[in-house]
Amino acid sequence: MRRSTLPLVALAFAAPALRAQNLALQLVNGVAGGIDVPTDPLEVPPTGITVEAWIAYDDRTIPTGVFRWPTICRQNVTPQQEVYNFRVQASNTASRTLQFSVRVPSGLQAVTYNFVANEFVPYTHVAATYDGQTMKLFKNGVQVATRTLPTTAELVNTGGILRIGNGDPSVPGAESWNGLIDELRIWPMARSAQEIQATMNQALAGVAGGVLSFPLDAHAIEVNNGLIGTQFGTMTFIPGAPITAAPTSSTAVASSTSTCQRSITALLGSMPQIGNSAFAVWAVRGPVPASAPFGVVLGSANSAPPGLQVLGVTLAVDPGTILYQSFAVPPTDLLGNARAALPLPLDNSFIGIAATFQWAFADSTCGPQGFTASNGVRFTVY
Repeated sequence: MRRSTLPLVALAFAAPALRAQNLALQLVNGVAGGIDVPTDPLEVPPTGITVEAWIAYDDRTIPTGVFRWPTICRQNVTPQQEVYNFRVQASNTASRTLQFSVRVPSGLQAVTYNFVANEFVPYTHVAATYDGQTMKLFKNGVQVATRTLPTTAELVNTGGILRIGNGDPSVPGAESWNGLIDELRIWPMARSAQEIQATMNQALAGVAGGVLSFPLDAHAIEVNNGLIGTQFGTMTFIPGAPITAAPTSSTAVASSTSTCQRSITALLGSMPQIGNSAFAVWAVRGPVPASAPFGVVLGSANSAPPGLQVLGVTLAVDPGTILYQSFAVPPTDLLGNARAALPLPLDNSFIGIAATFQWAFADSTCGPQGFTASNGVRFTVY
């Protein structure tokens, strides 16, 4: 079973109860254990990726003389077939090297960060991003490593399951994590350092747009889209990272243009909280610049009535309550992503304001009248 049969609205209401315990997954290297999540398209976005988690890693108990690769998460556990892999490259020397790898047409590529003894023994937030060409690593929201590849490319999807806390099963326990993992999240774009900083201390649920969020609160449920994982081997759950719960942040409104090869998705890059200078509305899976000379993002106080269309695209925004509009040239990056920065002031008068945002693009390759649009994303400032 790939996803929960619960409606997502019900899942959003259930999410606070699932997260109330604020626990973390504890594993021991050398002892097989972890969580397997069935294959789902959301696990391998074609538009870049951000993988993030709170971790605590005990480098003091990793042996030398035997090969060890303690793994935070890995997509596709088949040997030599991983799509991406976030782990410590301890090898047989107990090396202190944090590594993020992605598979592109030229093969598996990696960016690394060499850390010092005991650096990750206390809870630490780590994140890795890939925007189609540049790979980055972040520690507590600060960039610590980067690598730019020669060409732009999507991730190569080799299929397979998503495994949390472990990797290749060839040698049971050799790739088990050695410490704690909490709040594992996978976003369908490469987020900025500021966006990572804005949410790393928050527990997120009810985030629309294909964001995967695993709170690891003594269960294997993904709380945004209803993916259901399975625990295996030996593990425990203990008190989690020092985070606070954020309100349900966004909902999807209407549908993207259905005549295109890819369904354009609107989503938030962080939470609509007053004082969040990193707040932005994204579109992913949009047309590449060669197909779209310009784009526009619109924001309105109300959502459009069902079925309302302009230039052949379904509107999510209400034309009578437009609050914001901005043109973009070129509209997207080379993977088809667009981002509109909307910094929120630290002003209590903004609390409770609700808005719906939608992206539209001039697109000669699809769309009934040369235009295509995303769905809408609706949120309330808190």
